[in-house]
Amino acid sequence: MQLRKTLGAAALVATAVVVSVGGCSGRDDDEEPQGQQDAGCIGACNDGGTTDGGTTDGGTTDGGSCPAPVNGMGPIGNLRANETRGLAVTLEGVVVTAVSQITRGGQGDFIARFWVVNPCFPKEGIYVDKFYTDKTTNYEPIVGDVLTIQGLLRRFKSDATDNAPHARDAYRPVIKSNYQIGDSSITGSLVITKTGTTTAPPDNAVPAGFGNADKGNAKANPEFGGARVHIPGPLTIVDAKPTAMKFRPEDSDSGTYLGFEVEGGILVGNYKTFAACDARTVVEDGGSVTFTNGIHGVYETFTNLPCTDGGVIVNDAGTEVYTCRAYGNGVIPGTENPYTYVVYPMSCADMASDFDFDAGTPPAP
Repeated sequence: MQLRKTLGAAALVATAVVVSVGGCSGRDDDEEPQGQQDAGCIGACNDGGTTDGGTTDGGTTDGGSCPAPVNGMGPIGNLRANETRGLAVTLEGVVVTAVSQITRGGQGDFIARFWVVNPCFPKEGIYVDKFYTDKTTNYEPIVGDVLTIQGLLRRFKSDATDNAPHARDAYRPVIKSNYQIGDSSITGSLVITKTGTTTAPPDNAVPAGFGNADKGNAKANPEFGGARVHIPGPLTIVDAKPTAMKFRPEDSDSGTYLGFEVEGGILVGNYKTFAACDARTVVEDGGSVTFTNGIHGVYETFTNLPCTDGGVIVNDAGTEVYTCRAYGNGVIPGTENPYTYVVYPMSCADMASDFDFDAGTPPAP
């Protein structure tokens, strides 16, 4: 379909979680000055460039079987349920399923934020937050990359101060370095090793009634947290300005919303799609949008940080202006819930719609 027609627990995680793929030894230290960056190999790597089609089993992927669930969950599910801040984690054989943000530095290094899953437990994903200086500095994630990840587990702080610049991610389980972890005795970088490439698992089918956030009062279906899902259609936008997703909720003049609500009480975050296919604004302006084939995307946490009084500053023109320099803890406006779950489409292709965004009208029959 053309773009204009699309909107297009404790035992397992006591010290580390290991789910591995086999490989070779060696390291590629070359950095490419332009284009796609290869992370090279740190430790074991797959010299064939692809996985061998086996099943991940906690030791290898060459013909083994998947590990038995613990506490009814796989390795990443247990990590998401664990509150041990600074827990050392090793995940082997995980696959990149979605990329939130990539920023390339001047030295070919990257800030990269993305999700991975263990193919044995595709409903369980986790967010990875890599900074420029983390090892390997030049890794740029691509969906389908097979990785070994060594880092530290945490939930982003409730005020998101350890996750600039995305306040919406407060409370989210994540693997990253010890940056602003709040304990000087915990040290360690984030080490990412690309060991191969494969086809990412298909988006997870979801049960009936999935994702009903109840206006932000509920944390529905956390068992799918961090994983890509497909919510079948048709789904119509029922609220273009849900209170739960109002940016700067304490400001009565704020007209910015970070997503919309579709049938079934499902909240949809639009930070990856509003620039190219702004379904929310169409409805706000009196139109109607139905996602005929449903919505695909990452099902993940969302919160909203109210701005607290940062006082006034004098700008370059000598004028005193109000500034918002401090934030409170995350909470869903109108509720006492610190966070909820929303679906985040990664592209217009994740939302097939009955609305022609180029023309500004519904397509002709």
